[in-house]
Amino acid sequence: MSDSATRNTILFGIAAQFVSLSVWQTGLIVQKLLVVQSNVATVMLLQLGCAALVMWAGLLLMRRMPAANRRTLVTIAWGLTAPGLVLLLGIMGAALTDGISIVLIWGAFPLVGPIVARLTIGEHLHRSFIAGGIIGFGGVVVLTLHRFEGGGTSFLGNMLILAAVVCASLNTVIGRVLNRAPGRWIEIATLQVTGAALGALVLTLFVGWSPPDFTQGETLVSILFLVLFMTIINFLAINLAYARIPVALISLNASVAPVMGIVAATILLGSPFGGYDLLSAVLILCGASLPHVMRFLRTSRFGTLSG
Repeated sequence: MSDSATRNTILFGIAAQFVSLSVWQTGLIVQKLLVVQSNVATVMLLQLGCAALVMWAGLLLMRRMPAANRRTLVTIAWGLTAPGLVLLLGIMGAALTDGISIVLIWGAFPLVGPIVARLTIGEHLHRSFIAGGIIGFGGVVVLTLHRFEGGGTSFLGNMLILAAVVCASLNTVIGRVLNRAPGRWIEIATLQVTGAALGALVLTLFVGWSPPDFTQGETLVSILFLVLFMTIINFLAINLAYARIPVALISLNASVAPVMGIVAATILLGSPFGGYDLLSAVLILCGASLPHVMRFLRTSRFGTLSG
């Protein structure tokens, strides 16, 4: 592949991941507003179930129905763990430990992801990714300490959160492996959402069905956003990113999620945005951009970021 084609592939993958991050972080705020009149299981089932139906209809129209084989079952099972198992471990841990620990441990994801990828699939790990992850983690620390909420920490809760981080890292590796087959990211995204919807169905059976008030226009708009943007566009975009950029870069780019979350909360909830928030955003963005800057300084062009 030529340098120009490689550069375009990487840039397109990065753009896809940032689309995924932006709609995901905004969707978390919308979910928060919707869960007030419902429960988590019902909202997840509405969101994922409707999205799965739309995506299967799209595959049917495009005549791209996946074959009934082991790979398809593995991808559906992946949907049960990503985001199913990650959310379960995260929620269990969050119920036991304090907010500071939760944010700091998740802030280590850009460091854990590349290491897991190195150990499992042998992806090359350049020192600029580690350095960028450390800088980004510093930004998370600044953000967390500034927004201190108090509360006691828990070893068990922290270990559950750490398990969620490791699980999320493994899921990123699985997504990278599954999307190595060219042009299958749409089918993979559909199967992943299907698995997640099945997990939401099981959760709803245990928790109970509690639908929101569909007579309110805001409720319908919120559900539409969750289905179309937070689920369909998000899962399509992140699987496209898996197909085009290495795990180390995906993990590092994920460090900007808190920045996007701050922006979404400021716009939708009117949350304050101060100097410490700006400092944390600058640190996180500097960490995420470090590998690109180093590559540019070494070669005066992007080349490949996996080398």
